[in-house]
Amino acid sequence: MIYQPHFKRLIVLLFVLVTGQACAQFNGDSLLRVHYSGKADATTYADLIWVYVFNQPDSAIYFGNRATQWCQKTGKDSLLASIYNRVGVAYDVKSIPDSALYCYNKALVESKKTGNLKTEGGALNNIGLIHWNHGELEKAIDHYIHAAEKFEQIGNLLGLGNTYNNIGIILFEDGQTEKSMRYYRQALKIRIETDHKTGIAATYLNMSQLFTKNYLNNSDSAIHYVRLALPIYEEVNDRYGLSRAYRELGDCYSEGNRNREALGAYHKALGMQIALGNAEGYASTYYNVADIYRKLGEPKNQIAYLDTAEMLAEANEDMSLLWKVFRTKARALGRAGRHTEAYPYWIKYDNLKDSLVNAERSMQVEELETQYRTAQKDKEIADKKTALAEAKLKLENRTKWIFGLLGSLMSLLLLAFAVFQIYRRRTQAEKDAAIIVEREKGLQAMILATEEERKRIAKDLHDGIVQSLTGLSLRLQRGFSGMKDVSDEEKKSYNESKAMLDDSIAELRNISHQMMPRALSDMGLIPALEDMLDKSLGNTDINYEFEHHKMDGERFAENVEVSLYRICQELVNNIIKHSDAKAVSVQLLKTKSHLVMVVEDNGKGFTFGSEKNRNGIGLMNITSRAKAMNGEVNYQPSPEQGTVATIRIPLA
Repeated sequence: MIYQPHFKRLIVLLFVLVTGQACAQFNGDSLLRVHYSGKADATTYADLIWVYVFNQPDSAIYFGNRATQWCQKTGKDSLLASIYNRVGVAYDVKSIPDSALYCYNKALVESKKTGNLKTEGGALNNIGLIHWNHGELEKAIDHYIHAAEKFEQIGNLLGLGNTYNNIGIILFEDGQTEKSMRYYRQALKIRIETDHKTGIAATYLNMSQLFTKNYLNNSDSAIHYVRLALPIYEEVNDRYGLSRAYRELGDCYSEGNRNREALGAYHKALGMQIALGNAEGYASTYYNVADIYRKLGEPKNQIAYLDTAEMLAEANEDMSLLWKVFRTKARALGRAGRHTEAYPYWIKYDNLKDSLVNAERSMQVEELETQYRTAQKDKEIADKKTALAEAKLKLENRTKWIFGLLGSLMSLLLLAFAVFQIYRRRTQAEKDAAIIVEREKGLQAMILATEEERKRIAKDLHDGIVQSLTGLSLRLQRGFSGMKDVSDEEKKSYNESKAMLDDSIAELRNISHQMMPRALSDMGLIPALEDMLDKSLGNTDINYEFEHHKMDGERFAENVEVSLYRICQELVNNIIKHSDAKAVSVQLLKTKSHLVMVVEDNGKGFTFGSEKNRNGIGLMNITSRAKAMNGEVNYQPSPEQGTVATIRIPLA
């Protein structure tokens, strides 16, 4: 089970509470209209910073620069301290602590100039957070105490409650549980007085962590405090806080071995995290769900959720989680008797534990030194005994030399054998790698040639036969319209022939479009997929949705776009023909290194490992196209009893 330091991960939420009003209160669209009109002032830019600080911190920094330029140009600097403080939050969200600390110190200087105690307290609070994240706990608490003094001077109970809460978190991390609880209770009292609902719920979650098995070891009390937080988050519709609370509740149930209840809580958290797009959060939740399935003795579900956790951890470059996934997955596959699959995961696990290996080596060196000193003492004792048993000692030494030589010889033979085996395996691996490279080149060439031929045929159809038939249709229409004394039977015959010709033209256009969609080459992957889904599923009783995140207008390499389009087209055709599904979901997202497409349906599913399915032409085409792009395809059972197909294509 993963026990993360939630307080560090979630402390960003406290920035809003100690430095100003919540960004949700601002109307971003109306503020942007003011900005584009050229009439924006420092207040407009300060509000825009809050609108974008958590989801688009780069935009927040941009508006912060515009705000400081406006202040310098007009000489009006009353908001400068608040602007620096908010820009510092943006840098903190981007995990650039040096820039964040610079902005917080600037905010501190400007707030002292103007006597703005509220912003001064907020800046001190945020500087404390920087020191805390660097492990400088004394400096952090010192800044928090100074922040509390400022908030007390102006009667800012909201900031004071948050500062007490932060001090409680630091003491909790330092293992001072009793002092931590005292500060939590002070924070809770103030937050209840000010009716600060999200703050009350956050403090309840912090208090629940004091009762985990690593601290006060009382899971019932931990569950009690989480349950106090849940209805508050529900009341204010804080989906992010609610997902945290259900995740914490799952941890508490797991500690108490209430596995079914833990599973329900984790699934609720997972649904909310996915809806929020919190990939880092739901990656670890997938891992925790897998651990619950391990406890319940359901290895198939455990491995399925570990697969997803692995994919998400790799996408987020979360090495600490990935290390745990590799180890757990290797053990799970081993217990399932799938040792061939387990072995590569042990290798991956070993490659990620360099730091542990280094520590272990240090211990080994220390142990050898101890052994050496012990041997020296033994030798001194033996030397003292030589006068009493010289003959016996010589015999024993001679025997030791003989066995030592024999041992050395055996060691050399074993070493030579090991070197030979390594060389042989390395040579074989190089040969296998060369074969795979050649196969991939051949596969890429075949797919490229196929797509080029599709393009040529589609162009020939559209520019040749379709144009000729269209011209013929127009000529027949002009000729017939010039004819006089045409009988009704002749008109009927003409109209039928004209309809057949128009249908043929439309069918040829459709074939040309399917072979190489114009939307794909002209507008890109997103419009092409939308067009394909509408034409494939729009006239059926299958409901569908297509989600893509911040990728409108973005283009990728032609082979990447064509491959993902063809793969999605094949999956959708399979769903229509075989799945009996009523709903289809297609998601496209871009990580730092990969383009990921997820196609999910709620149909009857299929057995992924069966020879019939594995050797089917459709699935083989999908796999071949993915491999040609150095990508991978993964099939899993959907939570809706259907199928989830995940395709990952590297961007570089």
